[in-house]
Amino acid sequence: MKNLIKAQLYQISHTRVYYLVFAAMMLLSALFGAVEYLNGSDSLEEWQKLTASDFATRIDTIVTLSMMGMTFFAAYFCADDFSDKTANYEMMSGRLRKQAYFARASVSIVMCTLFGLIMVFTSLGVSYILNGWGDSVPFSAVAIRILLLTFPFIRLSCLYVMIAFFIRRSGLSFLAFYGLMSVVSILKAADDDSGVLTAFSSIGKLMKYNEWHIFGLESGVEVVYTPMPEAGFIVRCIIVSLAVGALYLVIGYNFFHSDDLE
Repeated sequence: MKNLIKAQLYQISHTRVYYLVFAAMMLLSALFGAVEYLNGSDSLEEWQKLTASDFATRIDTIVTLSMMGMTFFAAYFCADDFSDKTANYEMMSGRLRKQAYFARASVSIVMCTLFGLIMVFTSLGVSYILNGWGDSVPFSAVAIRILLLTFPFIRLSCLYVMIAFFIRRSGLSFLAFYGLMSVVSILKAADDDSGVLTAFSSIGKLMKYNEWHIFGLESGVEVVYTPMPEAGFIVRCIIVSLAVGALYLVIGYNFFHSDDLE
């Protein structure tokens, strides 16, 4: 399987479209970091610019964009080799289906998770460079929340891998992923109280900062944020994300193992 992973990485590093998509998504991330700080400011008429810590509490859009990028990479990393029969040739040369499956799955999960984290940190970094950090939320709390996205990102990547091996067509897999994101975002289940029913609800709860508005008689409105989510939710998020992600991989492998390749 080690050689198959190396082959996957070699193929990825020599595919120009991946670089173009990555560059485009990073550019979008940087642009949002540069202009999104104006959205939702308390006094736009006074040209009040939000700091990076304020931007961190409104970073949901960037996380959504990162998940869209993950759908593209997962679809093509896992399913593109079926269009030119590369996966078939691997097994004809003596490779096991288990090796072909988990080589692609491991590369997709790692690359998609890293991509999502890099995109979020890039946007936040641009906002910090332009506006400074501020004092709304400590940087350590924001960094921990973003790093905790690793676990729902892994869960989401495993789901994408499973669907890609079900469909085995990169373009159709991408459309299926995008459709799934759209449907789940509409469902009430995406806002469950536990925060772990879906990967989307876990991501939403990690990125949601509880806030209080303090009104003063002689001062403006001040907003106070809760820096960290509840410890119980963090534990649930990690355990459920890894367990469900592993379940997705097992289901995908069982289907691929018993399926007849065309």
